[in-house]
Parts: sequence; structure tokens; C-alpha cells
Amino acid sequence: MDTWKFFAGLGLFLYGMNLMEHVLKSISGRSFKLFLREYTQSLVKSITGGALITGLVQSSSVVSLLVLAFVETGTITLRNALGVILGSNLGTTLTSWIVATIGFKLDVENFSLPIVGISAIAMFFLQQQKKLYDIARLFFAFGILFLGLGFMKSAAEIFVKDIDLSTYSQYGLWVFVIIGFGITILIQSSSATVAVTLTALNSQVLSFPLACAVVIGSELGTTIKIVLAGSKGTSDKKRVAWGNFAFNLVTCAISLIFLPGIIFFIQDVVKLRDPLIGLVFLQTMINFFSIFLFLPFIDIFANWLNKRFKGNNYQAASFISRSLPVVPELAVEALSREGENLLKKTVDFHNFILNLEQAPVTEGFLRSLGKSQNSLNEMYSRLKQTEGSILEYYTRLQTADLSREQYALINQYITTVRFCIRAAKSMKDIYHDLEDFESTADDTLYKQYHDLQKDWKEFHQRFHGLLAIQDKKILFEELASVMKRAFQNQKMHSSEIIESLRKKHLNEIETSTLMNVHHEILSVKKSLLRALAHLKLTASQADEFEFLPES
Repeated sequence: MDTWKFFAGLGLFLYGMNLMEHVLKSISGRSFKLFLREYTQSLVKSITGGALITGLVQSSSVVSLLVLAFVETGTITLRNALGVILGSNLGTTLTSWIVATIGFKLDVENFSLPIVGISAIAMFFLQQQKKLYDIARLFFAFGILFLGLGFMKSAAEIFVKDIDLSTYSQYGLWVFVIIGFGITILIQSSSATVAVTLTALNSQVLSFPLACAVVIGSELGTTIKIVLAGSKGTSDKKRVAWGNFAFNLVTCAISLIFLPGIIFFIQDVVKLRDPLIGLVFLQTMINFFSIFLFLPFIDIFANWLNKRFKGNNYQAASFISRSLPVVPELAVEALSREGENLLKKTVDFHNFILNLEQAPVTEGFLRSLGKSQNSLNEMYSRLKQTEGSILEYYTRLQTADLSREQYALINQYITTVRFCIRAAKSMKDIYHDLEDFESTADDTLYKQYHDLQKDWKEFHQRFHGLLAIQDKKILFEELASVMKRAFQNQKMHSSEIIESLRKKHLNEIETSTLMNVHHEILSVKKSLLRALAHLKLTASQADEFEFLPES
């Protein structure tokens, strides 16, 4: 029964930690994510921000997974992401300090029962008041965590006489490093592993050196979740995940090698006689050591990771991947970037069809592709594949806790994506006609093709300028001006075509084909301008732009 009480305590501790993590994220919401994004603009701020945020949400894994998502959406650089990881490893020790200083100094079972009881009743009556309900949940999580710790502590004190782990010490401390590594992988929390280790140390199941070895192993075990999360993402995401693993692997190896000296420093130099405080001090010290060890070499390490994990076509095509977490703030950021990315790729696609491959963003997208139906289909397939990835992510977002503003924004960006694909399809549908015009021996048809290219160059120049406008009112006015110009050109070309038919320079079939091509070109322009409106303007401005008079 005592064994089951210990495991029940571990279960309550894990549940309390998970609930506390969830509630803290809910309470801080957008603010903590914005804080993390703000504190990733320099290496020192990244390390500080990583430590503070991890201390707040009590989970280095959550912060690390969030950083992976920021890297995947291009919000922060690899170098600064590695800094956040280093800081988060230090921030996670706050839980250990709370457990060691409070959890084993008080009668935690009697201390936690009133907290659990009062907060649970408060939660029942405060369900309609979200902020107060979340505060009650936070106290409930705190109480459950310490109730679980109390169960583990009392159970360990009873069956300690039946356990003698010291016999395994003859195989070396590395055995206990593996134990710490394995436990952390199993329960997915280094903080819980440290709590179990503190319990074992307090009950004298483990000696201080063996407990230190278990904590060292837990530091490496907590990286496995991040490695798995980063394995299916972009190259930068893999770099951050494996960078985190490398940080902890090197730190743990050095800590194990010099463990006798570290223990001497803690007990005889710093004179920490309380083994519980000494163990948490060791955990904090090795994470401080990791920062000072890697900080001077962070750029070299980032360059090595860049060479180790090369970019790929998928990364060039999309910011979205299946492994991108469903986090509302990141979703808005990712879809915004994806909308602009797809918009530029769509314009490149049009330039390719019209033999105007001059946009700078074509690098990597059009390289090595010859002008052929196969290359055209390949490029169009990439655009469609990107659309599919975005829509799949959008579907997953339907289950997320989005605010009304966030939901409106992602729907705007999805509209941008749809207009982009509509524009691409319209241009693809007239590709064979443009090929015929380009190779025709008829001077009138060839002149029409040349005028069409000239007209598109003008549109592309103005469209490229629109992308740089930040002021929404000015952008709306410029979009309206470009749209008006597009309709004027359409009318002008239609008049020229009709005049050429009247003068017998074109036959009926050629006239019909030209009219259709110019109609599709106008459709392409309208779709691109509307895509940009939904990407950059407010929802009301974008809707107003949709219904502007076509003149």
C-alpha cells in the first residue's frame, strides 16, 4: 500500500504541475508570449527571457516548444533561440527550490489540504468569472502538487527500510545518471524527477552523490521531448532541438566527470550542510555553468548547426509544418508570414509564365527550372501544396482557444491564400495562349503579347511598392488606385482588339482568344490586390475594398 501511496503522490504531483503550467499560460496568455518574443532580440535578453518565462510557467519544455514554433515561423533567429534554451534550463530550477525549501520543511499534507478544499469549492462557484476561476485553479494546482509531494514523502519514509540502492553504486555513478535520464523520459518532467530524488534523499534511500547523479541524468532526459518535437519541422527547428540536446549532453558529461570536486565545493567551500538545498544548488550551478560554457561559442555553435542541418525545398515553400504547435499568437504570426510568402511566390509564378523572372524572391524557387509545361505544373503544385498545408493547419486551429480578434485575423489570412491560388489558376489557364502569342508570326498578335508584358511590368512594379506600405489608410488608397488602373488598361486593350478586328488585322477566333486572355489577366490582378488587402488591411477595410466600383 505504501508503494501505491508513493505512485499516487507522484501522479498528483505531475497532475498539479501540468495544471499549474496550463493555468499560468492561460492567465498570462498573450502577454507572456509577447514578453518572450520581445526578449529574444539579443543573446543576453534571450537568456534572461528564457529563465524568467520558464520560472513563470514552471516548465522548460513548454518554453522550448514555444521557441521551436517561433523559430519555425521565422520570428526569432537560431542564435537567440539557443540563448532562450540556455536560459530556460536555468529557469526550471525554481520549482526545485520551492520543493526543497517549502515541501520538506512543512507538514505539506496538512498545509495543502485546506488549499485544495477551499480552491475546489471556489472553482465550483466561480465558473462564470474566468479570471477568478483561473486564480482558484492555480491555488488548486498548487495544493494538489504539494499534496502529492506529501504522499511521496510519507510513503518513502515508511518503506525506506526495504530499499537499498547503494548496492548499485559499485557499478559507478553513471548508472544513476541513466536512472535519472530514464525516469525523466518516462514522466516527461525533470522537475518531477528532481522532486522524486529529493524525496529519496530526504528518506535516505539515496546518498547525496547518488542523488546528484540522478539529477544530472534528468537534465539530459528533459531534452528528448524537444528533440522529438523538432525532428519533423524545418531545418532551424531541428537545429534548436539538437542544440538543446548538445548543451545538456556536454554539461552533463562535464558535471559527471567533476562531480566529486563539485560535491566538495558545495559541502566544504559553500558549506551547504542541508543535502536537499545542496542538491538543488548543484542543479542550479550546472545550468549556470552551461550558460557560461557556451555563451562565448554560441555563434560558432550556431554556424556548425547550420552546416549540419541543411535547408530543404519544403522549408523554402512554407512556414507551416505539421509539427507547428496550435498556439493562437503563433498561428496569427505564422499565417500572416505564410500569406505574404505565398503572395510573393504567386507573383513569381506569373512572372515566370510571362517571361519576366526578375523578382528577387525567385531565388531558390525557380532555380534550375526551364520554361516548360512540366516546370509550370511543378511550380503550380508547390503553390497548391502550400495551400494544403495552410488549410490543414487552419483546420487544427478550429479546436484552439482563439479570441474573436485572432479568429478574424486568421480568416483574413486564409482569404489571402485563396485569392493567391485563384490568381495562380487564372494565369495557368491561359499559359498555352500566351505561348502561342509568344511564338506567333502574326505581327498584331505579337504586338498584343508585347503590350501585355509591358502592362504586367507596370503592375508588378506598383504591386511590389504596395507590399512596403505600412499605413493602412494610404495602402487602401493605393490599392484602389492600382485597381482602377487595371480596369482602365482592360478597357483600353479591349478597344484596341475590337479595332484590330474591324480593320481585319485579327480574325474572330484570335479576337475571342485575346479578349479572354485580357479578361483573365484582369482577374489575376483583382485577385492579387484583394489578397493583399486581406493580408494588410483591417477586416472592414478589406471588405470595403472588395466592393469598390469596377471602374
